Amino acid sequence: MQVKSLNYLASPLFFVLLAALLSPAPALSSRAVQSHDSIREAARRHVLEKTAGYSVPPTVSVGRLDSRLRLQACDKPLEAFSPPAGRSLGRITVGVRCSGTKPWSLYVPVTVAVITDVIVAARDLPRGAILTSKDLELVAQDITRLHRGFMERPGQAIGKTLKRNLRRGQVLTPNQIAAPLAIKKGSRVAIVASSGAIQVRMQGKALGNGATGERIRVQNLSSKKEIEATVISPGVVRVSM
Repeated sequence: MQVKSLNYLASPLFFVLLAALLSPAPALSSRAVQSHDSIREAARRHVLEKTAGYSVPPTVSVGRLDSRLRLQACDKPLEAFSPPAGRSLGRITVGVRCSGTKPWSLYVPVTVAVITDVIVAARDLPRGAILTSKDLELVAQDITRLHRGFMERPGQAIGKTLKRNLRRGQVLTPNQIAAPLAIKKGSRVAIVASSGAIQVRMQGKALGNGATGERIRVQNLSSKKEIEATVISPGVVRVSM
């Protein structure tokens, strides 16, 4: 009996069983870990769904997660969500959570860019310049970074007066231009008063500068009365009777 026992202990099967018993059990198998790619993809899909209505499709770049991050594999589909009062463009965060038997939640950094052509100065431009097509060009920009505004159509700026100096390549914003003056303070103007089919024209004097569409005060030279009128063209204003 003693010989049989020694033979058993020396058998290959014994060493296989012994190795299995002494080997440490893995803390978490590869199948039980939620892949980082699946988390990042959930965040990416969420952003694309939220920005589906934009006229220019956004470019979505999902940041990397900490390589040390190990999360239990979720037994339900991952859910992505936007933080309360969170932005939808630029550098944002997207929440991804597991609502399974072992729930978890984390935030993923995402950059959402919207690239489109905007107007920039084609050369250095001085304050007071009246803009022409040669002064402007279209350049692709990420408009999520243009917090002061931008313009997309040259027709919005051509013929307007520049309110401040503009460097070559600088983005043109709406508050940097103004309509050219149609009437200057102290100049003679024609005051047009109309009511239905009746129209009366009088001579007046401008008491302020004005561009087309703006309201200025003028003086009726006959009655010396001051009234408010709308500039409709160079040297002409309109009042309601």
